[in-house]
Amino acid sequence: MRYVTFVLVLCGFYAVLSGQFHNTLLMGVGAGCIALIVYLSARMGLVDEESYPGIGVWVRALLYFPYLVWQVVVSNLDVLKRVWSPSLKIAPRMVKVPYGTRTAFGTVTYANSITLTPGTVTVDIDDDSMLIHALTAGAAEGLKDGSMEAQVKRLEGKR
Repeated sequence: MRYVTFVLVLCGFYAVLSGQFHNTLLMGVGAGCIALIVYLSARMGLVDEESYPGIGVWVRALLYFPYLVWQVVVSNLDVLKRVWSPSLKIAPRMVKVPYGTRTAFGTVTYANSITLTPGTVTVDIDDDSMLIHALTAGAAEGLKDGSMEAQVKRLEGKR
């Protein structure tokens, strides 16, 4: 199943880049290149669960994406209010946030999701915690509640 997804992604990538759907020669060359890439990747052992997790993660990513967009919007509004209103204080701080993701994919997704939301930046990742720079106390507490980590664990899937 992993190889089917790999082939479909390569076909989509080729179609988007070439834009040549009516030229039989170019479609044949594209199919040959895709076949060669899949063969070489299989021989080198590049297509495994970690590097290419399969179709399930893509489907779960479609569910995670709206959550992440919503978090970015909410964080943007909070930062915007604090920048424009002198009465709302900005109190930068460094916080350690524990995490329990199971895969490197999950850990990187969690760290990048934190960095994508305005007001927080992932500075360092240890084996069991992340060092986060938060612009406000509310942003730091929002990370400690674990809702984003729960969404990333759902994205990882069950093992």
